[in-house]
Amino acid sequence: MNRHALFLVIIALLFLPTQVRADTDAVLRDYIPSGKITRFEEPVLFWIGGKDRLEGQYYIDTVVNEVRRIIPQLSFKQVSSMNQANVRFFLTDSKEEWQATVSKSAQGMAGWQEIGDLIRGFTLLASNNGVIRKADIALHLNFQTSGGQKLWIVRHELMHALGIMTHPKATVDTVLNSRQAQEEKNSIFSDSDILVLKTIYSPNLAPGGSW
Repeated sequence: MNRHALFLVIIALLFLPTQVRADTDAVLRDYIPSGKITRFEEPVLFWIGGKDRLEGQYYIDTVVNEVRRIIPQLSFKQVSSMNQANVRFFLTDSKEEWQATVSKSAQGMAGWQEIGDLIRGFTLLASNNGVIRKADIALHLNFQTSGGQKLWIVRHELMHALGIMTHPKATVDTVLNSRQAQEEKNSIFSDSDILVLKTIYSPNLAPGGSW
């Protein structure tokens, strides 16, 4: 190898880590434009209620187990009382029940307006200094036409509840991509989703800080 070729290899090796860090930061900024980490510090105690509870239980359990594998340092436990829970899933099985759930949400949705005919879920967070105290998730799984789509919306809303409250604009391979056609909403957590969750729940970082 001549000196010129060796020089190019050395430059490439020196540049690679910087580029990787830049790419990672770009993904994180796309998900969290503020650059501020918002997350749970306490174990997640989740409650599931509503008329569609039996079917919904399966989809929520499936997604919670996926998240357990991604961020094992965050504990999840289902509780029987909604008053014990810091994450509450409200499952609805009719348009009327969905609207009633929206209107009486504990976090307040007085100004809520539905946009379109296929509203599937919403998530509300209560947080302070980057620490999430409570999250309410309302789901209308009957709007979905397949099991994959039902899992997609649970993944989507749970990511919001875990601290990512925006929708990425540049990253398309994410369950937070609401611009996908309905029939394409069957995706699992992407590499980008996993990167963001692992980063914001890293033991080396702190809520309210940055990465």
